[in-house]
Amino acid sequence: MPRYIVDGFVFHVNITKGNPPMIYLRCLEYKRLGCHARAILPFDGTIEDIKVNKPHNHPPDYSAEEKIVFMRELKEVMLKNPSVPSRTVYATLSEMYPNAARETPFDAIRHKMNRWRRQTDEHYI
Repeated sequence: MPRYIVDGFVFHVNITKGNPPMIYLRCLEYKRLGCHARAILPFDGTIEDIKVNKPHNHPPDYSAEEKIVFMRELKEVMLKNPSVPSRTVYATLSEMYPNAARETPFDAIRHKMNRWRRQTDEHYI
């Protein structure tokens, strides 16, 4: 799912509609924190064209981008190297993304990493 980071706040695509088409964004913390922040982006626009319509009810997360990249890398490595233990993959990438690793401990995502590995196994059956 595409994500947009604006001033430390993460948005995801909620819906695309209209003529000309517009991308309507919702704060990533909508469910967890009940944040009703919204933004809009022209379909062919860039991140600089994002207009925030409603304010957030939480502070910005300036390590959000690093956490997103960290999780993406974890998944990619798990899928490409199914024989490498999850803890080893985590330890290696946590050196590259220390802030994200500090906020996302291994025990908190161990099950998710194992689920990614099972998805890989299912593709080869």
